[in-house]
Amino acid sequence: MKSLFSLFNWHTDTILIAEPDPVLRRLECRALSGKYRIIQTSSVEEAVRTAARHTTKLDLLVTGVRLPHRFGWELTQLLKLDYPDLKVVYTSSSVDAEVRARTYPSIVIVLDNPFRPDRLRQAVRDALETTQNGRIAPKYAAYSPPVSRLHS
Repeated sequence: MKSLFSLFNWHTDTILIAEPDPVLRRLECRALSGKYRIIQTSSVEEAVRTAARHTTKLDLLVTGVRLPHRFGWELTQLLKLDYPDLKVVYTSSSVDAEVRARTYPSIVIVLDNPFRPDRLRQAVRDALETTQNGRIAPKYAAYSPPVSRLHS
């Protein structure tokens, strides 16, 4: 017998969104809600505290390359202490050498801001469906063309 999740095409993956901008965070949550379990936070510190209290596995982190007072890769490193298989989708207005220079044992996708909700959903699916031994192709560095503003 199929589970309720599979009957409604829901995923059981849990995604932690760490985004300081409330408008962008709301748009990211809206784009992914209904398909994934979403946990939203607004800072590195809040994300670490929330992850420490979380009782099930975190599958994916969606965060900016640059966050107030910290970098997204710093958050990634802190979360990987408890979730070594955590996959990551970074959002950025400019993909820089800093992200490319860091190598993680998991999947890393960089999604250019601004992006459409369908591009975020595709990046999340790609990250979650890629095996730990898989590599992300360079095409993800320019995953979506710029758009004038985010659309729901």
